[in-house]
Amino acid sequence: MKRVNSIGIFLPRIFKAVLVGDGWNDSFGWVSLNTARKSGKPVMLVVSKPSCPRCRHLKAKLVTHAGVKKLSPYFAMVHALPEELPQDGNGDDAFHPDGRYVPRILFFDNNFNFMPEVRGPISSYQYFYGEPDNVEISMVNALIAARNRHIST
Repeated sequence: MKRVNSIGIFLPRIFKAVLVGDGWNDSFGWVSLNTARKSGKPVMLVVSKPSCPRCRHLKAKLVTHAGVKKLSPYFAMVHALPEELPQDGNGDDAFHPDGRYVPRILFFDNNFNFMPEVRGPISSYQYFYGEPDNVEISMVNALIAARNRHIST
């Protein structure tokens, strides 16, 4: 019996494509990180943990926020647990630009280049978002930055 319960815990993480949004509002059209890389759209990557109280707080507000819902079709939306992110070995790659805290939201352009200029409101945790209004502002900034990068290339 214990083995069956273990399988139930691990199978959803193995088959990530089945649960890519992990309850973060399925209408956002969540995709896997691999799909996002190839999408040709700017990417919004939400990194969170189910056990994190701040993550649950953000999730509860974000999934019903009208502005975020309206902007989400313009992005390849990705939700990932910290352990699902690629590791570069030295801890300062694009997935961990200023630490490994959660929740954090990172934005990438259409070519999957990290956009460090798109940040949240807290200078010490630049990619932390506590409120969906700040996420909406960053989504708009990411679209502008991605367009400007595309124009300049």
